[in-house]
Amino acid sequence: MTTPDPADIVIRRGQGEKTASDMRIIARSARLDGCFSIMEGEVRPRELLAFHTHTNEDQHMYIIEGTLHFEVGGADGVRFTAGAGDHVLKPRGSSHGFWNLGDTPARYVETSTRDGFEHFVDSRAEGLGSMVGGGTGELGMSFETARALEVMREFELTGLAGANMEDPEELIRDPAFRQMLREDETTRELMLYIGGAKVKQAIRDLLGKLPFGGPGR
Repeated sequence: MTTPDPADIVIRRGQGEKTASDMRIIARSARLDGCFSIMEGEVRPRELLAFHTHTNEDQHMYIIEGTLHFEVGGADGVRFTAGAGDHVLKPRGSSHGFWNLGDTPARYVETSTRDGFEHFVDSRAEGLGSMVGGGTGELGMSFETARALEVMREFELTGLAGANMEDPEELIRDPAFRQMLREDETTRELMLYIGGAKVKQAIRDLLGKLPFGGPGR
């Protein structure tokens, strides 16, 4: 048996493969005999990892830092919180999403069976529209946009985790995303809500710096 080189089997903190999304790929499934992949993710304060369902992958999360609020099984499913040191299983076929109500980013490790989820994360480099479209058309994923909008309004969330949408002009330049906006009224409502929520949060932050303080959330 060949003695492995530590450089081939140890991934240090901060290493891994940065992607155009908020996910960092620690080990691709090709490195693990095609069985599963390992990634790290982050959910910033007041962000939602939007609701979706996997047909092909089972997933597992281990939370490193912070606390996340989960909903599994849709509006009639279950809600719970999980914090640092907790494990959460997300079986294929179950709608799930999670959000961060804290003041600091929440970080987690995610393992996904098979290799489809890697392609989904990789496709973010081609634009958000291509990412969602490819996930729906090729990777057996479905997205519950209406549910995402409902939960964002319920908890006054301001952004979407995983999408890494820091530059609004990128969305305007993305032909696939423009097509989504033309065809899907709920996507239009979600984008309008996020834009308004970010403006509202910016005003809150500004007022909070003034001598008289600012309104609470």
